[in-house]
Amino acid sequence: MKKPFETEMDDTRQAVGQIVCLCTTIALHQEFGVGKTRLERIKARIDELENQNTEVIMTPDANGRPSKDKAEAIRESWLAGCVSSDYRIPMVRMPRGRKEQQYRMAGDRAAKIAWQIYAKAVIDVLHYGPDRLERLRKESHANYEQLNKWGHEDGLDVAMEKLRRCAADAMQSPDLEVADIDGSKDAVEVDKEFRKQQLNFIKRVRAQTLGRIGATSQPVNVLAEQGVQDKVQEIMQQVSQQSFERRRRR
Repeated sequence: MKKPFETEMDDTRQAVGQIVCLCTTIALHQEFGVGKTRLERIKARIDELENQNTEVIMTPDANGRPSKDKAEAIRESWLAGCVSSDYRIPMVRMPRGRKEQQYRMAGDRAAKIAWQIYAKAVIDVLHYGPDRLERLRKESHANYEQLNKWGHEDGLDVAMEKLRRCAADAMQSPDLEVADIDGSKDAVEVDKEFRKQQLNFIKRVRAQTLGRIGATSQPVNVLAEQGVQDKVQEIMQQVSQQSFERRRRR
C-alpha cells in the first residue's frame, strides 16, 4: 500500500539526516584520523544539541506556533564565522515534477540541519577551526556523492550496506545498525515519539494561552483551535530530520 505523502516526506527527512551524519562520521575517521572514543563524545554532544534544538522548537512563539525561526537563527549562530551551514544533497539528476521538487527541498533542509548540529558538536568536542571544518564539510559531501554513485551502480540496499560498513569501521562497532532507508523499522518508535511531542506541545500552547487571557476567563480548548494539528505537524517536520539514529554504520 502506498504511503501518504507526508509519511514519505518524513521518511525522506529521516533518511537524509542519518546519511549526512554517517557520511560526516566516516570523513572524520578516514580523513582526520578521529577514532572511536572521540566519535562517541561527538555523538553524545549531538544528542545534547538535538535536545536543545527540539526544546526551542517546542516552545510556542507569541502566536502559539512552533519557534522554528528562532531555532534556525540559533543553529546559524553556532557556525557563524566558522563554516558554511550549506549542505545540499548531491543530485543524481534534476527533480521531475512538483512532488520530486518537494522531496528535494525537504531533503536539503534535513541535510542542512543535520550538518549544522554535527558541525557544532565537532566545534565543541574537537575545537576545529574554519579550515578543518570546511574540509570536513566537503569530505562529508563527497561521501554522500559516493553513496549516490554506489546506489546508481549497485542498488540502494548495497549502497547502504557499504555505508554501514564504513561507519562501523570508524566506530569499531561491527554490529552497528542503520535504520531502514524508508524508516519502516522504526515506525512504531517514531509514532510514539510523535504522540509524545504532540502532547507536550499542546500542553505548552494551552499554558501559554491561559497565561495570556488570565485566570478569570473561560478555559480554552486548545485541541479545538483551528490549525493546531498543522502546528504539531510543523514541529515534527522540524525535529524528525535530525536524528543520528545513532545507529552507526559500517
